Amino acid sequence: MNRLLNNLIQVFDKYFQTPGANEVVILKEKELFLCVNGKWNELPLHDEQLKKEVLNDFLIFLANDREQQFNKKNRSLSTSIPGTNYRVQALHKTALNGQDFSINIRIPPKVVFPIEAFKISKNVPYSYEDILNFITQRKNLLISGGTGSGKTSLLNTLLKQIDTNERIVIIQDSPELKSSNINQTSILVDKKDTGTFTYQDAIDAATRLFPERLILGELDTRNTLMSLRLNNTGHAGTISTVHANSAEDALYAMNLNIRFERDISDKTITEYISRAIDYIIQIERNKLTNEREIVEILDLKHYVNNCNDEEELNSKNIQSLLTKLVQGETK
Repeated sequence: MNRLLNNLIQVFDKYFQTPGANEVVILKEKELFLCVNGKWNELPLHDEQLKKEVLNDFLIFLANDREQQFNKKNRSLSTSIPGTNYRVQALHKTALNGQDFSINIRIPPKVVFPIEAFKISKNVPYSYEDILNFITQRKNLLISGGTGSGKTSLLNTLLKQIDTNERIVIIQDSPELKSSNINQTSILVDKKDTGTFTYQDAIDAATRLFPERLILGELDTRNTLMSLRLNNTGHAGTISTVHANSAEDALYAMNLNIRFERDISDKTITEYISRAIDYIIQIERNKLTNEREIVEILDLKHYVNNCNDEEELNSKNIQSLLTKLVQGETK
């Protein structure tokens, strides 16, 4: 790593080391907002070190180190700080209205939590033992939730339950997943498909790496269909995440992701998904207590088999979700 970039990163170190820190947000020079244990400070913190030149140099050197560009033509930077799993999302001032900066730095938990750290809602008919058994039984799992709900934290917790003798292959676009398995290959793809190493490249490579388990960090329009195809061709015990507000919305979100790639009927896609995924685990963050809570576990095969009403599987559901997306109701 460039020595100057390392010095620039050190400016943020006291915030990274703050116990319980979740996120750093910078909107103007010499000020920042810090989220600790899920709660933001009401007024910005003042820091003389965060001068305009320092912040600009940080973003430019970070982009260069990651072989990206950050300028008027490339106005969005999505990457991570070298040597860490801290995600950085920044927008160039030419993409902003009346402000010079929009910098978000996500600080993941420094420890892997025990499964008991995730509360199970009373209406969920599964226990911690049941969830852990999903791993040993090699069920294909999808963890669903909104931004900051704890999806990646729960995935890391479940990774601890995998037999350490198994060979696993991890594919992600941010270095957030942690496994203690010695026989593992962790693949980092470009965040944008304009990059030189895409999800298609990574998944093609992964199938030739003889994985006993394939872990895919997050499903989106770039990888959903490819991932489900792998699940349907003998790759059991996979775990992935998706952004959705409920288990049903996760199903429809995958449906939409696939329809961006292929024109396939809704019912066909839903049945295909149900063959590839066994359970959808929905997780939420309680904003009052900051607890991460498992609020729903959907047995997908049982759910689809019992959907006798074709209205639940037709395009009206997709149109409903599209409307929510347009109105900003679904993250």
